[in-house]
Amino acid sequence: MQVQEEIIRSILILAVLLLFSAFFSSSETAITSIGRGKLLAIQEKNPKRRKGIDWLISDMPRALTVILIGNNLVNIAASAVATQVALSLIGAKGLLLAVAFTTVVIVIFGEILPKSVAILKPDGIVSGALPLLRFINMIFSPLVWVTVGIVKFFGSLLKVDLSSQHPFVTREEIEQMVNIGEASGVFEEEERRMIHGVISFEETRVYEIMIPRTDMVAVPGDTDISESLPVFRECGHSRLPVYGKSPDHILGILYVKDLIGAFTSGDPSIKVSSLAREALFVPETMRLADLFDVMRGRRVHMAIVIDEYGGTAGLVTLEDLIEEIVGEIQDEYDDESALIQKEPDGSYLVRGQMGLEDLSEAVGYPFESSDMDSVGGLVLSLAGRFPDKGQRLTYGHWEFQVLEVEDHRIKLVKMTPLDDLYRIGEVSE
Repeated sequence: MQVQEEIIRSILILAVLLLFSAFFSSSETAITSIGRGKLLAIQEKNPKRRKGIDWLISDMPRALTVILIGNNLVNIAASAVATQVALSLIGAKGLLLAVAFTTVVIVIFGEILPKSVAILKPDGIVSGALPLLRFINMIFSPLVWVTVGIVKFFGSLLKVDLSSQHPFVTREEIEQMVNIGEASGVFEEEERRMIHGVISFEETRVYEIMIPRTDMVAVPGDTDISESLPVFRECGHSRLPVYGKSPDHILGILYVKDLIGAFTSGDPSIKVSSLAREALFVPETMRLADLFDVMRGRRVHMAIVIDEYGGTAGLVTLEDLIEEIVGEIQDEYDDESALIQKEPDGSYLVRGQMGLEDLSEAVGYPFESSDMDSVGGLVLSLAGRFPDKGQRLTYGHWEFQVLEVEDHRIKLVKMTPLDDLYRIGEVSE
């Protein structure tokens, strides 16, 4: 009778140990699969869990150490109890049976099943497990302290910094999540573009989006206000750079509202240089995020971009910065002709100013150049000199034919795929 009671007691202890094993396994999987954002969301929904979540966020390695120590202790104890039960029931022959039985039970009910549930419902498991984990942390504090010390010691011997804190989510992981979200229907194409625009905004440089000097519309400083008005009317801009001897010598920015105010004075011979406001000059290597802060602080909508030699490289507007996030903003004065257009025969008509990154995304083929950022620049690089009209060049699976050249600039290129792989699909304009 006493033996039977001991066996029943051992079986109950084994069941409790398996429950703890499932608890530790599910907690480990839930914590490692959940992100900082979800933890903060749980904290917002459950203010009572604030302290526990703060502890988890501030020292997640310690929480995982507590879980691993507890999980190993209960699994070892469960194996010992199961062995004792088998020896009591069957004798020495039951040792092998006990090992097999314990292994199967722990793997299924202590590992696979709880971890599968934790993957599906990590929020609820983390929220429910935190109070008990913090209590166990207090009990195991000496053991955890010794374990962490030993790990750090061997880490120092191996010259591995185990104290460094890694971000919960990296920039690359966010981009992949957005791509997966679009594929699964969570995000629309435009939403994906905007999120990628926000992510890349910090790293993009001014020279990548600026209007180059050759495309700038500017007025000489000695121009009368009566002569400058047709320039505004033709280009449709509300602000224009004013230059002195050359566009490398920018005097300021002329606002059309200042021009209209000068007309009311009745003297059409006023020079535009006297109306120009102070210009904002920025280096071409400046990051867009920094430029946006400067322009917002200075309350200006246009900046003159300067190259490494002090010359004018181009200009950039606040609209250009915003378009990096929301996409092209067309108004009644913008040229709405597409940068790339697909022809019925599978070829493409591409404007020379189109960026290589945009071209790669449009046709699904990687176009890269270490020195050039535009299609025109790539063609120049391939030719090794200024190409003639009609000249054909090859890049990978594509043939480039120069169709339009103006003032030593490549205006239009025809791209023809050399195989059928890139004739399939439509181009998103």
